Amino acid sequence: METPAVARQGNIEQALSFWQESLKIIEHIGEFKDKATILNNMANAIVNQGNIEQGLSLLDKSLNINKNIGNILGQAENLANIGCVAGKTGDIPRQIELNLQAIELFAQVKAYGQMVTVLRYIGLADGSYGLVYLAQAIWLSLLIQYPLADSIGLIFDLYTRVPKCDELKALLGTTAFYLCLVQDESYPKLQEFQIISIKMLLEAAINEGIDIKQDYTLWYLQQQLNDPEYFLPRLNQHLEEIVGDGWLFDRSQVSIGE
Repeated sequence: METPAVARQGNIEQALSFWQESLKIIEHIGEFKDKATILNNMANAIVNQGNIEQGLSLLDKSLNINKNIGNILGQAENLANIGCVAGKTGDIPRQIELNLQAIELFAQVKAYGQMVTVLRYIGLADGSYGLVYLAQAIWLSLLIQYPLADSIGLIFDLYTRVPKCDELKALLGTTAFYLCLVQDESYPKLQEFQIISIKMLLEAAINEGIDIKQDYTLWYLQQQLNDPEYFLPRLNQHLEEIVGDGWLFDRSQVSIGE
């Protein structure tokens, strides 16, 4: 069941009223999957209003329903949301634990877009192992149809955590710029994302001691940052080196554009 327009527009009270009425109807016809979805959506709205305890109660109810009907995707979404609440309350270890469980379930049903999002969450939350999660998230996002805005944000997250003179910085910057170039020109805020990408590239060049007024173009060409057939495989090589044996999903199961 889709989130009502009033919720997307920020009118949470109207949305909650809509969901309550929907629950009454669904309970009569026994649509347990829809009931679990509504409880999950209500919980997120209630948590955002600051009522953590009530939100968690609804998430637990939704999770139990999804377990009983064998809805793996629903369970994964519940666990990710409960993990998000744990993060809001400062319980980072529990957030990571629950999100890892969610990722395992997302992998089972090949819900790779949602998996990328959760990988990003724990990548930002985990101070010691975060690079491994962010690297997997970017690797996966480049294969599937992942939104440009989220891709640029994800790339920037890893970029800021890479050592100053690491080659990976330039590869991330040029990949972000490439994603903007192949995007439809009508995409919202495209110019803003292009500027972010260019800033990453320029900073990477400066970090390597390049005079951006005189030598930037030559450096850009020498590094083959204009050739996606070079820099994309090179980026993947770096990402795979970061992850090592820490992959949370079977890469052979991921199809391009899935």
